[in-house]
Amino acid sequence: MLRAAPAASLVGLFAWAALDVAAVRVPGWNATLAGLLGAAGVLSLVGWIPRGRPVAWLGLVGLGAAYVGSRLVAHGLDVLPALAFVTLAIVHGELRALAERFGPLYGREVSREARGRIDEALARAVLRLVVAGLLAVLVPVFAADLALAGAIPATSIGSAVLLAGGLVVVAALLALLPLLGAEREA
Repeated sequence: MLRAAPAASLVGLFAWAALDVAAVRVPGWNATLAGLLGAAGVLSLVGWIPRGRPVAWLGLVGLGAAYVGSRLVAHGLDVLPALAFVTLAIVHGELRALAERFGPLYGREVSREARGRIDEALARAVLRLVVAGLLAVLVPVFAADLALAGAIPATSIGSAVLLAGGLVVVAALLALLPLLGAEREA
């Protein structure tokens, strides 16, 4: 299941982008976006080959460009779906990293105690990933709702920079959480 999660998330991203690209009816753009999506698919497949790993990121960039291009040309850019798409792309990258890090550990024979520690470490990593994914979607939506309601006057560049800075601090704390936990256990 761990090794299948990155592939499943990538298939989900491609299906989502393909539906949006297929809905483009603007002459010239439909073929261009379909070609970009196809090239992204080829690059993503090459990225699964052990030596082709750096190419996988180009595939994700092409996939994102096809999605954004289709939204801009035909549908209009809705913030919430775009935010969810980008978050799913980031989650895909993290799932791939988790599969590469923990996959080989599950393929070996290890003691019951070591297997328990591996399971706990993977559970903590997945929990951080879920929390970060939820925060990546919910915090900007909540901040926008507060700004629209007038509860937080986010009408200036300064307040927008402070809000973005707060989001960066939250993301940094989530990233540093494993290190802080390791110091406490030592």
